[in-house]
Amino acid sequence: MVVLKPSDSVLEAARAIEHNRIGAVAVQQDGRLVGIATDRDLTVRALGQGLDAASTKISEVMTPNPLTLSPRDDTADALRLMTERNVRRIPLVEGERIVGMVTLDDLILDEAAPLEELAEVVEAQIGEGGPADSERAPGRRRSLVRAETTLNRLVNLVHEEAGLDDRDQARAALDVVVSSLVRRLNAGEAKDFVSQLPSLLKPHVRSLPPGPDRSVTQESIEAELVARAGIDEAKATSVFVAVANTVLDSISPGQAEQVRSQLPKELQKLFEPGV
Repeated sequence: MVVLKPSDSVLEAARAIEHNRIGAVAVQQDGRLVGIATDRDLTVRALGQGLDAASTKISEVMTPNPLTLSPRDDTADALRLMTERNVRRIPLVEGERIVGMVTLDDLILDEAAPLEELAEVVEAQIGEGGPADSERAPGRRRSLVRAETTLNRLVNLVHEEAGLDDRDQARAALDVVVSSLVRRLNAGEAKDFVSQLPSLLKPHVRSLPPGPDRSVTQESIEAELVARAGIDEAKATSVFVAVANTVLDSISPGQAEQVRSQLPKELQKLFEPGV
């Protein structure tokens, strides 16, 4: 959680969101929460209006007097507010001072409520998306929540196994490694591999050009981890191995072995026991 002052600039808020890989900053003045500025606020209210990010104050684009909860409130209170007010993040305050933030992703990842309740929040966030069969819509919403939960579990495992800073960095590292593996496999093996991945990862990797792309090497993967996921260069190899092994452990042993067998020897050696 990052807390800024109303007089800080939109540019400072954007940099804080980028550097800390978060979706919003809290705005506090004299020990009192006065607003919240999300990445969407900065995009729509500042960039979209042609405002100068360096001279525009956060107070001009933030959402003032945001909804809040106490750390002692329960999950049901958070779900109710998220559904009724169409928000993904709720600051937690004691007195008037912010002490934390609960997000929709937290609730989904921790399976903090039944799927039906989480699905109502997801529906409030994305809207109906056009005409729908009312009897089938709840099933679609539950499927979406299950898909998000499955992906978040894998991201959380990557976060823990690779020792990364946060889940946003873990998601970026996961995207880099999965995309690299798919590109390095031949088209048939890549299709079988992708079929066992979480459904929310599939659309992007299915759009990649068919392989094998021999320009994908250990060096290229690690360079992409540094550039896209902000991984320290000295940790790039260990992060790559941890992420790849976590992904391969999440699919069937036979499929994992097929993936390993198609990799060049320089990459196969990274996955040998004890490496």
